[in-house]
Amino acid sequence: MINHSDTTHAIYDIQRTEYWDSRSLDQELDRIYDICIGCRLCWNLCPSFPALFNAIDEQAQRKREAAEQAGRIGAREERTEFLDLPEGEHAVEASAEVEFVGDVTELTEAEKWRVVDLCYQCKLCDPICPYTPDKEHEFQLDFPRLMLRAQAVRTRDRGKKLNDIFLSSTDATGRVGTRLAPLTNWVNRIGIVRWLMEKIVGISRRRTLPAFHRETFEKWYRKHRRAVPVPTNPLGKAAVFATCYTNANDPQVGIAAVEVLEHNNVEVQIASLRCCGAPHLSPGDFQAFRKQALPVVEELAKWVDQGYQIVVTGPPTCSLTIRQDYAYLSNGDAALAEKIANVAANTLDISQYLMQLHKEEKLKTDFATELGEINYHLPCHLKAQKSGYKSRDLLRLVPGTKVNMVDKCSGMDGGWGMKAEFFTESMKMADKLVDTLNRKSAAYTCSDCTLAGMQIHQASHSEIAPIHPIRLIHRAYGLDKQMENHES
Repeated sequence: MINHSDTTHAIYDIQRTEYWDSRSLDQELDRIYDICIGCRLCWNLCPSFPALFNAIDEQAQRKREAAEQAGRIGAREERTEFLDLPEGEHAVEASAEVEFVGDVTELTEAEKWRVVDLCYQCKLCDPICPYTPDKEHEFQLDFPRLMLRAQAVRTRDRGKKLNDIFLSSTDATGRVGTRLAPLTNWVNRIGIVRWLMEKIVGISRRRTLPAFHRETFEKWYRKHRRAVPVPTNPLGKAAVFATCYTNANDPQVGIAAVEVLEHNNVEVQIASLRCCGAPHLSPGDFQAFRKQALPVVEELAKWVDQGYQIVVTGPPTCSLTIRQDYAYLSNGDAALAEKIANVAANTLDISQYLMQLHKEEKLKTDFATELGEINYHLPCHLKAQKSGYKSRDLLRLVPGTKVNMVDKCSGMDGGWGMKAEFFTESMKMADKLVDTLNRKSAAYTCSDCTLAGMQIHQASHSEIAPIHPIRLIHRAYGLDKQMENHES
């Protein structure tokens, strides 16, 4: 019998040697899996939980079938009528069935690790789970961090897979891809190239890849800054962390964010364009994560010290990483931990920042264009930050606008949805989201996560083309007249 209250192996400090102990990890996997099997509240959130529950239920079914073959019990019958037996006689039949239940300790290694592999760190289970540390429950259940620990231990033992190495090299691929665009985009659509990419690197040949832009956000901003002076009496100071994705793959989001901020008399500077390091966390490579993320922390901290707030325009994964996962970087260094906490406290997504201006009665509402009805997809990594529905609320400020919020996971999670082995599972999740979107007619579909938008576009067979909410606000202000000039 597993003691669910025994948190001896609930270890999430990467500096502790026990964190990396395989036996400790295995015992914690058993404890958490056993709690989840008895609860099943997360059965429909992601592929991990159905994989766990199905493995246990199939194990129980195999036990019953073996008992039937041995003649120890008769075949189960579906009943429509029930006898009015004397008290106690029902228990005889029930006690026979108690034997045929799944046991987490009898799961195979493949079944245990299948659960880990199918977790793409959406973190949706955390706010729903009743047993988490922030709810002060004695079980101290933290499923996302347990899955990350499992990945980290396995990566230490076997090394990183080639697809994880490729997917975490976003700065390098961005430099090459943008310099050679649009050639890069054309090559990425060639069947034989994609087949080779799948065989060698492990990126699904069926996955639509993000496009690269020759004029990156950085190039645009350099020209823009020469033409547009910094305001002398700004209402706010924003250091835009555009992220590697906005810079190379989605510069229109960065452009819209800068022009909307400047329209509201906010001084805009550009912070780091490096990758935040999040792709290194997928395989639990903390060493590479630290190497990638520490320079970002140092640069962002300098902006914060000068009175700027960090405004993230890229996928919400980036702001989530800064606000939650950078805590892994401190390595017991109190000064660094304080710096990380200060950066995290001053980091906001673009819609969150604009709604902060609105709360302070500083946001202009001189919208020139109505937007009509909008289907707004709430990304998982915004929901996990528990910052509210800021993009929805921002869009609702535009007159003549109705916002339908769609709260379903896209199943993309960046790199996970790119991998050949998970593509099918990823698209199953996306199909559910697209089906929900198709039930609600709208002039626009938007998502704060451009990667989720890309997933929706592919899953809908190009019928739905989501854009970032900041681009709709940019349009509502009437600032989009020149946007087509920036398209690649």
